[in-house]
Amino acid sequence: MAPRVDEKYREEINKARIELGDLVKSKEFSAPDFLRLAYASQFTIANSHHNDDAANTTSTHDATKKKTQSANNNSLNTIDKIKANHPIITYPDLYQLAGIVAVKELGGIDIEFVPGRTESLILPDENCLPDVKQSPEELRNVFRKVEISDPKHIVALYGGLKLATAGAQATNLKLDNSYFVDLLDKKKSLSPAEKALLDDPEFHHCVQCYATHKEDFFEDYEEAHKKLADLGLPYSAFIKSTLEKSASQVKKVLAAQKAVGVGVAVAAAVVILSFFYVINRRTAKHSSYQYQ
Repeated sequence: MAPRVDEKYREEINKARIELGDLVKSKEFSAPDFLRLAYASQFTIANSHHNDDAANTTSTHDATKKKTQSANNNSLNTIDKIKANHPIITYPDLYQLAGIVAVKELGGIDIEFVPGRTESLILPDENCLPDVKQSPEELRNVFRKVEISDPKHIVALYGGLKLATAGAQATNLKLDNSYFVDLLDKKKSLSPAEKALLDDPEFHHCVQCYATHKEDFFEDYEEAHKKLADLGLPYSAFIKSTLEKSASQVKKVLAAQKAVGVGVAVAAAVVILSFFYVINRRTAKHSSYQYQ
């Protein structure tokens, strides 16, 4: 079952967010490692569903650590410590919270975090991440597993992935459009996947756009990261989050309206439109993976 996301749960989320941010600020842990962990978590659960092999990867949280790449064991150990401080928060929520904190600490944007992921024993495995040897079609296929098919979202997330896998030794630890500026530099040596970004017309268009328009990158990256992070989030969490935001909007509308009748009508419209937005967004079919 999904956790009960009440006031207490949100308080613990806020405390965990601060702890994660403090770890990065104190240099005890690198933001790229947290970002990589968040990515790996989503690609791993998608891969387990596609391979129908979840049973082989969900024995126990501690026992399966040895099955993951050693490179992310430090990340998992750090998350374990945060989990010990806030036991009611599920591991999948902590993985995605860490990723969102990382984006902010890397100079990126504030991304909305919606809590409520069901507890899972599936550990993030970096072997499931896209690699540097993939062709355009292979990149599309691996991102389709996490329900991302829009070229702009693929390219934006690939830029984030390059930073996430660069490690603390990288010279530029900023999540901005600088990667795409460098990508267009003819002097830069390219991996097969980077060549794919330039050889494929749709991908190349996005690279050029991001290299010249930083705000376009931030806007598309925010959409793409949220879409990736929300994979596996129960429908109930989406609906509850939207209703809470709608209620907040209603209060603002009522406070701003001098005529109570007009205020109520506008407030009702906000609630209805927001609710149908979520329903339409998540309806098509029950395709988003639910954590098990």
